[in-house]
Amino acid sequence: METGLIIGADAFFGLTLCEYMMKEGIQVDITRPHDHTEEQKLLLEERMMWLGRNDLIRVIDFQNSKDTYDLIFIQSEERHKRQEDIKAMHGMYRILYEKPERESAEQNVPSVILPRMFGPWTLNEERTKHDDSFFVEDVAKDLLKWASDTDQSKEMTHELKVKSQTDDKQVEELIAEWKRQNSTIFDKKQE
Repeated sequence: METGLIIGADAFFGLTLCEYMMKEGIQVDITRPHDHTEEQKLLLEERMMWLGRNDLIRVIDFQNSKDTYDLIFIQSEERHKRQEDIKAMHGMYRILYEKPERESAEQNVPSVILPRMFGPWTLNEERTKHDDSFFVEDVAKDLLKWASDTDQSKEMTHELKVKSQTDDKQVEELIAEWKRQNSTIFDKKQE
């Protein structure tokens, strides 16, 4: 796996997937949604300053995209005419966070339904880890592994099965590091 595209990378899962793909040595292009709140824009800007230090990431608009990637993940509902021209050698998948009430007959890209997750955004008391949730980086690892597997099922909607790999102590350390990297947004929230 050499190249990946994440369409609509955002502050919680898309950027974690991006980080994990870079850890695996994959060149990642990302596009960002345009309909963010001010807080989401600030968080995304800060994450991008951190991620942008790595030469394996590129923030693009579709005019700058390649014609073919190894893997493509679509996390945005925004449509762009250039999106139809882009090909994926190993697969193109729409990321969903819950099972759709009914599958669309117009669905032309397989969907992957992710399990409930927790991560750095669960820093306040109201949003904590649920028993049936998985650490966001474990989900990113298992998604990339599943999508890279040439023997995966060819169904249009797949529910990703995730194994917990990161223990509670590691999770605390990773969240603390994430918070350290993004201290500006937390400082501004407290003002």
